[in-house]
Amino acid sequence: MADGHGQGLKRPGPTADGGQLPEQANKKIRHAGDSSLATHEAPRALEIPQAIAIARDMGERPFDVGVALGTMLSYIFPLVATHLEHAADFQNSVPEALVWATGFVEAVDGYTAYLRRTDVCADESPSNVAIDCQGRPSLRKYMERYAHVVATAYKDCVRRQLCQVFQSWSRAQTQLFNKGVDKAVSGAQWVVYPRANVVLQAGDNDWAIWLRGLCEELGIMEARAGRRVREDM
Repeated sequence: MADGHGQGLKRPGPTADGGQLPEQANKKIRHAGDSSLATHEAPRALEIPQAIAIARDMGERPFDVGVALGTMLSYIFPLVATHLEHAADFQNSVPEALVWATGFVEAVDGYTAYLRRTDVCADESPSNVAIDCQGRPSLRKYMERYAHVVATAYKDCVRRQLCQVFQSWSRAQTQLFNKGVDKAVSGAQWVVYPRANVVLQAGDNDWAIWLRGLCEELGIMEARAGRRVREDM
């Protein structure tokens, strides 16, 4: 359920201690993805105040916060893909897993519609360009590009709005948070998680890939010590 969905993004190599990655966490959204699908203007911020408030209220339960944020991220691609198969004013129905996240689906729909209005190829509905013609991307390319931009805006929103909550946690709480995120975005459950916060350290990169890279390194050390590596093993 990771958010990459074949986007072909280059991932900087993580370090086992969860240190800062070379790529800056506050990379601008407008530099993400294929420049051939650049919008006329810098994308606006994605705002999900009600969902963020709910996540903030769960601050004493870091694992649950991780599951909540990871679940929202994992639904961005299917929501965007469905939107692109319809007219720009289309409204997705709210999946059962997101009923709690008040306003999130509506925000994703609104952001996707905004991207469709401002895209250089907006004169053609993406559903009409499933086969490349005159150098225009396919429907899959639109889906990947738009989903990546929306996911990047979502990650930026989470960093901005929940930074203080993340910084207030102990290392053990941060590990629980990372474990919750991983459960939602990949389904994996390692025994040991990095002590650095995936949201703050991975930046705009794929959370599942960032976590897997660090957890694999930590898992090697656990295995060498004769300890269990995965909870599902």
